[in-house]
Amino acid sequence: MVGMSNTNPLVGQRTIVVGASSGIGRALASELVNRGARVVAVARRAERIAELQGVVPIVCDVSIPGAIEAMVERAVRELGGLDAIAYAAGLTALRSVAETDYSDWLRVYSVNVFGPALVTRAALGHLLSEESQGRAVYLSSVSAESPYPGLVAYGSSKAALGAFAQGLANEVGQLRVTEIMVGPTAGTGIADAFEPDAYARWWQRWIDEGFMPYATLQVDEVVPTIIATLSADDPPALVGAMGERAGR
Repeated sequence: MVGMSNTNPLVGQRTIVVGASSGIGRALASELVNRGARVVAVARRAERIAELQGVVPIVCDVSIPGAIEAMVERAVRELGGLDAIAYAAGLTALRSVAETDYSDWLRVYSVNVFGPALVTRAALGHLLSEESQGRAVYLSSVSAESPYPGLVAYGSSKAALGAFAQGLANEVGQLRVTEIMVGPTAGTGIADAFEPDAYARWWQRWIDEGFMPYATLQVDEVVPTIIATLSADDPPALVGAMGERAGR
């Protein structure tokens, strides 16, 4: 892999950002372009990534078999190689465990666990080439430490994503792997499909029972942590991107 101590690794960095249609992924793709990176922006919603300036937009639903391999192949062809993947896609369902059926579990895990695993599998040979910076960044959630009531499928999937990232780092030591554990963040769009009354009830329970000890961040406050990780010569395996603890 290439050395980076004397240059800015973001300039010309060939990066795939998965989940670039909204929230953190969208802001990250834009900021990487602003800093001179070459970015493939990946999402299901074509119209959303088409709005981004300076990226190569590729439509991909990571839950469809074969779609990921085709996406990575095209991205590498467009970029002329690959230095980094940043997996920012996320999906949730606001339901109790008793209400969460097989299709819910499969949908959440397909995006939050199977997606990053299969994107990594498809990209790994390119990331381990001599010409690559060899970076893989995964956005997990502080809720993985103690999944919120009503979001057990989501929280447990993010815990599985963290275990995947740790296992990948253990198995492929030459790859720069980082899990970024993100605290509550406004503007991600992840709650847009929640039924408002149900969301209000669960939200009050999260507050009352101490499941939200961190102040809510804005998307633009999370992106610098990811940028720093994608810039570091030796990024840590686990990084937190969360607000101040309540009461401080």
